[in-house]
Amino acid sequence: MANPYAPDTPHWEAAFEHYYHDRVIEAFREVRNHGLGEAGDLLRWYRVIEAEAATRRKSATLQVTPWLCLEYVPEETMGLEAKLATQTLDACDEVAQRLGWEHSLPTMLSILAEETEAPWATNPYGYCVSKETIEKICLPNYLIDDELEFGQAVAHEYAHVISTNIADDYAPRWVEEAVSVLVERRFDVETWRGFCDEPSAWLSPADLEGVLVDRTDDDGGKEEIWVAYQQAGWIGRYLSGLTHDCRLGDFLREIANESLMLNIIRALTGKDRTDAALKRVYGLNKRELFRRAYNWLGELDENEL
Repeated sequence: MANPYAPDTPHWEAAFEHYYHDRVIEAFREVRNHGLGEAGDLLRWYRVIEAEAATRRKSATLQVTPWLCLEYVPEETMGLEAKLATQTLDACDEVAQRLGWEHSLPTMLSILAEETEAPWATNPYGYCVSKETIEKICLPNYLIDDELEFGQAVAHEYAHVISTNIADDYAPRWVEEAVSVLVERRFDVETWRGFCDEPSAWLSPADLEGVLVDRTDDDGGKEEIWVAYQQAGWIGRYLSGLTHDCRLGDFLREIANESLMLNIIRALTGKDRTDAALKRVYGLNKRELFRRAYNWLGELDENEL
């Protein structure tokens, strides 16, 4: 989750400086009594900063490994910190092994305070953000009540940490979600049936990217986003089945590849980074990938889901 806005006041400029150094209490102080931008376009960021600051005021930190720490509110996790730390590390280890990644970046998993679980929460299922000093994953408190859901959420967000850094932030959103939904292992039978029954529900690369990037919070928007996440996940699952998951890591590295020869090839052929990487790793372009993944989906038996 990156800041898409140019700060429109000195307070917001200072707030983002604090936020990206994880000085979240100081960031909230800057914006608490000031505007939200024209038409309230900074409201989402206000809620994000507010939630992280509310958590930080009451939190403690557990250093799990040299690269991983857990931020939690002691009276809300009720002694489960060691178990949550183990679950977090197990999920991160599995994702790293699947994608051929070695843990190296300082990462914090922050379990947000219960008070931030409001109907207007900006990211009700969790999110991750690359800050100057750490990769920060924030998850809502309710997830700690379900071991499976907690592990899935950690896997999804840590896959974003890996994808963003391997691809040097060049990967389109649908590629990142393809990897994250794949490792999360949350595939919906009803959505699969919908794709099989209605081919028009399967979006083109540009349309899928548009839904995932331009997310809306109304009820209709949430359904559209869920279907888009599922499509991305099925595409990731198709790629995984072609060879093995480590090739997904190779694909992400190719997206970031800045070699002179590859830049010349991309310029001469008119391919964007994603198409060029797909061709080098899987022998496909985006349109071929989306078509083949959809055809493969229709050949699956429900028992294979």
